[in-house]
Amino acid sequence: MKALERFLSKWLLPFAKVLESNTQMKAIRQGMMALVPITLVGAVPVLFQQLGGIPKLPSWIAAVAEYINNITSPIHFATFGLMSVYVAIFVAYYYAKERNLWDIGAIVTALMSFVVVAVRPLEAGGSDVTYLAGEGIFVALVISLLSVEILHIFKNKLKFTINLGQGVPTPILRSFENLWPILFSVLIVAILSFGVESISGIRVVELIQTLFSPLTSLVNTLPGIMLIIFIQQLLWWFGIHGYSVMAPVWLSVAFQNVDANAAALAKGEPLSSMLIFTPDFMWSIVGVTGAGVTGALVVIMMFSKSKRYKTLGRLALIPTFFSINEPVMFGVPIVLNPRFFIPMMVAPQIAALIGWFSIKLGLMNPFTMVSPYVPVPIGAIVASFDWRYIIVLGLILICSALIYYPFFKIAEKEALVQENSGDQEASLDDFDF
Repeated sequence: MKALERFLSKWLLPFAKVLESNTQMKAIRQGMMALVPITLVGAVPVLFQQLGGIPKLPSWIAAVAEYINNITSPIHFATFGLMSVYVAIFVAYYYAKERNLWDIGAIVTALMSFVVVAVRPLEAGGSDVTYLAGEGIFVALVISLLSVEILHIFKNKLKFTINLGQGVPTPILRSFENLWPILFSVLIVAILSFGVESISGIRVVELIQTLFSPLTSLVNTLPGIMLIIFIQQLLWWFGIHGYSVMAPVWLSVAFQNVDANAAALAKGEPLSSMLIFTPDFMWSIVGVTGAGVTGALVVIMMFSKSKRYKTLGRLALIPTFFSINEPVMFGVPIVLNPRFFIPMMVAPQIAALIGWFSIKLGLMNPFTMVSPYVPVPIGAIVASFDWRYIIVLGLILICSALIYYPFFKIAEKEALVQENSGDQEASLDDFDF
């Protein structure tokens, strides 16, 4: 443990801290998380499409579902059909906060720049808007960050603004201050896009998709997921918010996949053809009850002989249903505790294997929506439209409990010795690394 700690402290932790504090990564993480309301609203027409296809459903219920589906179907395009547009808006907004820019100006800049790159007129008339949906998420990420960065240079670095002085209404003042920066940002993106396409003969959107294809391919494989989980859990054990560091790596792929699944479901394509890795695969399978599947440990602690662990288990039970496990991570503690290093690393990996093969073998539906923030297991059932998730969840919790149990008994034995001797001041300083 000492050798491992020295190695990781020297090589992994500095890099992880840089990623966690990186302004671009923060903007991507916050922007992608802001998509959740969009996907929840977009799930409404998908829900009624699914409802009408339930076997042996009374004809009048199916007719009502079909009627409601006709009303709500435009919502699908307004949400999933414009997913990349929302990504460009949200990422630009949060990146503007990091760069001390006018948020509305940044959104306008990113949106115009993204449309310039992503939309092309068709010879037969109309425009190709394919990349406004989930297919263009990576394009939206790159273009929004680039355009807002150019805006930052012109506005904050070069001070290339128009100052109308005092007494001018704030909206007008901000508009003129940002007029030239916005104009030049959009022009530069348009010129770069034209230049790249003229030289390479490939559209910028296709080029960006190609550049990100190795990441997409990696994350959509079981070994790739296992690697991400390993790094994420390792950071958690060291007290660094592993989700904050790793989420920008996989969130965009996950949202792109759930958008593709929703579109496939709307077309009536078979569930077996849909993608496994989605936001809810990480939230409702790998991270169910919190990082490390600590809900299993909470249940064990509730029946502990140690007064300390029994009290903590009961206090942590309700938060666990919302996948909030900070009371366990820092109360047990699991962070920097060598006794729980192995179960903390192994339990999520086992959960990923159970979830992956359950979906792969058709034992439960893939996730075609993003779950609302409701207690476990309601959100995942909604996201998969499959009650069998409860069986998968039970299997994950049982396996995780079996993994945690022997390690917890070691910690419990030590706690009982301390309680019986009257020593209540155990701390991280007492752990032998």
